[in-house]
Amino acid sequence: MAADDTPRTLGFAHLLMQVADIEASKHFYVDLLGFTIRPARPLADGRPFVPFLQGLALTTGGPGKPLQIDHMAYTVHDVEGLAARLRAAGVHFFQDVHDGIYGRTIYVADPDGTKVELYEPPR
Repeated sequence: MAADDTPRTLGFAHLLMQVADIEASKHFYVDLLGFTIRPARPLADGRPFVPFLQGLALTTGGPGKPLQIDHMAYTVHDVEGLAARLRAAGVHFFQDVHDGIYGRTIYVADPDGTKVELYEPPR
């Protein structure tokens, strides 16, 4: 069997996250983090669905307990400026701007308390 025919994982596709308030979460990811909504078909079970080009999608149902996601991470442009925008919006910071293993990094909470890592790789 050729290497290209070997069954394997090709890469991350998306994460569907259940949130308590889809509009609050949409505001956080679109207006504060700059995510882009992508067109998609509705979910088969009829729940509302907001998918983003960045690999995350939102639906209703509320966050599970215990939480099964430690955090999700996204590369960003101008982490300092993004941190200022999030601070001004009253977003909870788990950790403010610091030198992380991937670059300048912040950890913040989305509206459901899910930890989101945002980092700017070194140039």
